[in-house]
Amino acid sequence: MVISKSELKPGSIDAWLSFLEKIDPNRIKLGLDRAKKVLENLNLQNLKDIKIVEVAGTNGKGSTAALIANSLSCSGIKTGLYTSPHLKRFNERIAIDGRLISDDDLCIALSYVYDHSKGVDLTYFEYTTLAAIYHFYNQGCRAIVLEVGLGGRLDAVNILDADVCVITSIGLDHTAILGDTIEKIATEKAGIIKKHSSVVTGLLPVDAKKVVYNIAKENNSDLFFEGEHFEGRFTDGFTFVQKSAIGTFESYSLATPKIPLICAPSAVKALMVLKERGLNISVDAINRALKVTSLPGRMQLVKYHPAIYLDVAHNPPAALHLSRTLAKRVIKTKRYALIGMLKDKDIESVISIIKDCFDGFYVASLHTQRGESCSRIVKALKECQISDSLIKSYETVNEALTECVKDADDDDEIIVLGSFVTVSEAVDCLIDDSFIKKARNRQNNS
Repeated sequence: MVISKSELKPGSIDAWLSFLEKIDPNRIKLGLDRAKKVLENLNLQNLKDIKIVEVAGTNGKGSTAALIANSLSCSGIKTGLYTSPHLKRFNERIAIDGRLISDDDLCIALSYVYDHSKGVDLTYFEYTTLAAIYHFYNQGCRAIVLEVGLGGRLDAVNILDADVCVITSIGLDHTAILGDTIEKIATEKAGIIKKHSSVVTGLLPVDAKKVVYNIAKENNSDLFFEGEHFEGRFTDGFTFVQKSAIGTFESYSLATPKIPLICAPSAVKALMVLKERGLNISVDAINRALKVTSLPGRMQLVKYHPAIYLDVAHNPPAALHLSRTLAKRVIKTKRYALIGMLKDKDIESVISIIKDCFDGFYVASLHTQRGESCSRIVKALKECQISDSLIKSYETVNEALTECVKDADDDDEIIVLGSFVTVSEAVDCLIDDSFIKKARNRQNNS
């Protein structure tokens, strides 16, 4: 099953990514049959010797998956991590023990999937998911952590039977695809639950808990709700508390997470379940992972004077978390938002949540297939009674960030938010070490 680099078909990584990006997602119906067929062709449908974790949810999937994977790696367990989307390089999506897949190995994996998919039309995400699974198997991983891309029930990640299914959160997002109620969305997310698996959830709305409970019961799966079977306490560091099999409570004093606090308890519980399922995971390893695990674009401080934070908040639940985070960080100076969003997001609800968090709004259009123009965001801000004098609009993120930096004082804060695309384009600007200086010079010359 292993192929060598000499057997790789001609073609660069750029050619492969171009091939994938040209696949029209609208011509292929949702469903798992295609990916399952190719998985069988790859002879990877039964990975019984590999522990598999699938992480679904409206928000917090990436951070939760990263902490689980890093804790396993710190325990000496070779672990593959598959996430999406990426910020700068596709390779960010596929990593083993923190090391990104090389271009050569990515070409090999994609080529192998291609060779075994003759007669089967795969989507972009199906191709990349199958390539990741092949790579992890080929490299001898003992555990695989997979972040669900969208929903759960019909997501390509769901072609594998997970030992542990994690549902981090459930809120309204992607309603045109997943449904327009919490119950409908919960049904899609809970679609990752398999027969006799273990299910770990974060804090869920009551209506969502009912759906998850019923689906877990149908599958004879063990179920662990945060707030009922375990919890995290953050009054003095991080104390993880769980109910034992005999009904008593066990507590562990752990390092304060670098990831968002709301993600840590369910990640730790998933690790405790994996330990019960035979993996040698130590509390020391979890502590080491807690101290170092962080993801770019999650209230990530990237520049000083003015302070610039990157946050990929792009839906109402994420916007609410961001607003609460900012409310706890009172500053004496001004705080500005740079916002760019995708047209299929609930822009109006996001704006209504964050409208009181900022002293000014710099709005940018996103020029991608799903990108929204700045005019819709400006309209949403005005409908929330934000004064015209506090709103500035631009055709690009570069222009918006340049002007925002020019207008801000050294002690002010700038929060770049709204989409992975927005954050990625801001990173492109900030890679230039002279960007801040050039923008500040515009201030001095104006």
